[in-house]
Amino acid sequence: MGIQINGLRDIHAILSNQRKLGGVIETSFLRLRSGEEYPYACITHVDHLGSNYYSIGFVTNEGKKIIVNVNEVSVISSPEHKKIAELKNVVYKNLMIKEKFKYLKRLFDVHQGSYTIHFLKEVRMILDDIGFDIPDPELSSMISKIKDQFKSIA
Repeated sequence: MGIQINGLRDIHAILSNQRKLGGVIETSFLRLRSGEEYPYACITHVDHLGSNYYSIGFVTNEGKKIIVNVNEVSVISSPEHKKIAELKNVVYKNLMIKEKFKYLKRLFDVHQGSYTIHFLKEVRMILDDIGFDIPDPELSSMISKIKDQFKSIA
């Protein structure tokens, strides 16, 4: 993570493998042809048909979700694959943390105490992605129960 991205193909690859890789894509700014500029826009999806990319979806610093045709994008400045904890777009950061908490709770419910190596790796990746600051007491107690097992997969 923290790696520069070289084009829409890289963005699409990261977004397609987000569960395995973690993190999100944040830009320094995204400028449209109309002149509108969005600092710290987080790209949420890139649509394509074959090898032609035709739309980009992103979330602005104010939390607006925008989908534009690729032809309307003038500049995507410094797109970077970042951990959720490192995002400067606070609105999207909070949204993603809430989603990850929901996913973690569901993951613990599904596994119900049978913690496989794959489960532990996924939980560790999510915690690294969002940071270890967990305000939810129920989820925090679940994670503290398996903390010792994290050392075995390191």
